[in-house]
This record gives sequence, structure tokens and C-alpha cells, in this order.
Amino acid sequence: MSTIYLVRHGQASFGTDNYDQLSETGREQVRQLGNYFAGLGERIDRIYSGGLRRQTETAEIIAGSFAEAAPPIALEPAFNEYDSDLILHTFARSLTPEQLAEAGWPGLRTDRRKFQFFLERAARAWVEAQIEAEEMTPWRGFHGRIVAAMENIMRSEGRSKTLIVSTSGGVIGTIVAHVMGLSNHIGIELNWAVHNASITRLIYSADKVSLSLFNGLPHLDRAELRHLITYR
Repeated sequence: MSTIYLVRHGQASFGTDNYDQLSETGREQVRQLGNYFAGLGERIDRIYSGGLRRQTETAEIIAGSFAEAAPPIALEPAFNEYDSDLILHTFARSLTPEQLAEAGWPGLRTDRRKFQFFLERAARAWVEAQIEAEEMTPWRGFHGRIVAAMENIMRSEGRSKTLIVSTSGGVIGTIVAHVMGLSNHIGIELNWAVHNASITRLIYSADKVSLSLFNGLPHLDRAELRHLITYR
């Protein structure tokens, strides 16, 4: 049997000019996660990372926790998150001026609650193929590239391996829904539940893959660290 730990990146820099980088809270979340992995005494054979900066930063911090035993990092763009800005703008174009004003568009980046509500509506429309744009990957393409990448990793890495995938909530929700045989709608709903720097664990063999942990935070489950638990 082999193990894949799906790790959501640490908290990104919401509300700043560059969202795609870890905040200081995000870096501390991942340092705690890296220390947790290193303390398990378990060999990590490889870390796969999406190509987004918040994902690669997360992978680098985790690898650095192993010092001279640091596992190699392999970039895999298939684990990039969906383009939320493109989905939001495409969805916004489908609404009336009155609907946009009611939602608070376009000033959502300063209000986490309103932003999350609008993003959930936009993501549902994307999954249901109610919105489209020439430059936007459709849901079926997003799902397909992730599943293909996971299957390739399991096939190429073989047996008795322990791997980490540094990625994002939408990717993790999609993988979990696929493994559990759940609908696409459930996959995107799971996305909203995934904490920053959380662990989702898959166990796989040549002919089967199973979910053994979803959205765990064992590295932050202490009173003095619980302030580091975040969703966004």
C-alpha cells in the first residue's frame, strides 16, 4: 500500500495586491505542518506541487523541515487551482446591474463574507456549465486533468511510497469526490470546508484508492495554536 497526503497550501494573501503568496499566518501554519510531518519519522519519497506560488511555497517549507533528508519537489501544473478571478468575472457578466449591485460587486475583496458567498454562486454556475468563456477551463476539463494526474502519479510511483501533494481546496474537493464516487456538486462544496494547511490522506494499491482522512489539522490541534486555523 502507498499513501498520498493532499495538503492545502497555507493561508494566502487575501485582500492584497498579490493573493498568490503565503501570508505570515500561512507560513507559520505550514512550518507547523512541516514539523509535524518530520516528527512522524516517516520517509516522504516525493512532494508534488502545483505551479502556483502559494503551492510551491508550501511545498518548499515542508521539504525544508526535513533538513538533509528533504524529499525532492516535482512541479505538476495539473494541481493548480481553478482561476477564481476568471470564474468570478465571467459569472458577473451573466448578472444584471441590479444583481451585481446587490451582491456588492466589484468591491468584494474587502469583505470576506460577501466574497465567499459570491464565489460559491459563481463556482456552482461553473460546475453546472451555466457560464463559459473562451479562456476559461470548463469544469469537466479541470476535473479531467486532476484525475489524470493522480492516476499517473499512482501508476508511476508504484508501491510502498509516501507522497505529498501541495495543492488547493478545489483540487482536494474534486479528488475526494472522485474517490468517493460523489457528484461534482459535492466536490465543489467540499472545497469550502478545506482548511488552510490541512491534511487529506489517501491510501492506494494497484487497483484501489481509499480516503482515510479528510481535512485533518493534527499539527494545530493545541490551544496555543488554534488561532492559526483558517479557511481563507
